[in-house]
Amino acid sequence: MPAPSKTNLRVTEVPNPYYSRAHLTDATNPRTIPAVINVRESAITTLATRGVLDPAQVAAADRFRRLWEAIGGKGAGAIDYGKEHVDGGKARDPITERQANAGKELAKCRELLGVRLYGLVSAVAGEGFALTEIFEGKRERLTAADMLRMALDDLAELWRLATRR
Repeated sequence: MPAPSKTNLRVTEVPNPYYSRAHLTDATNPRTIPAVINVRESAITTLATRGVLDPAQVAAADRFRRLWEAIGGKGAGAIDYGKEHVDGGKARDPITERQANAGKELAKCRELLGVRLYGLVSAVAGEGFALTEIFEGKRERLTAADMLRMALDDLAELWRLATRR
């Protein structure tokens, strides 16, 4: 029996990258455009497609994922000091400024969320695990989904991605 497909394409509305506020919003200048997305691309996309996450939570998860990827996943990789440098080249800085800034921002996230929620957000938004891969029971998954939403709300508030009502 073939393995289940990792693609599930669906048409959705996304912000138009060419939208101009300087012109009237009409058929030639729409705010959103239809796009095809793979809803199984990540656990966050799947949860958003099912209506579990709102746009601010998705934006917070995406920002967390970018920070996570900037530091190389779980952290900066080891440096191979035995590797010979090319003539004229200089030694690579072990940690870039971008990685250092991402690390500082993730440290703020960990301080805000605490160890458990940070671990959940890291697993789902950072590493891309689905809740079904982490938790076996339905009750555990539902509780984890609630906790994930709360953590993403906190991150959205931290980064001013949404305002609470």
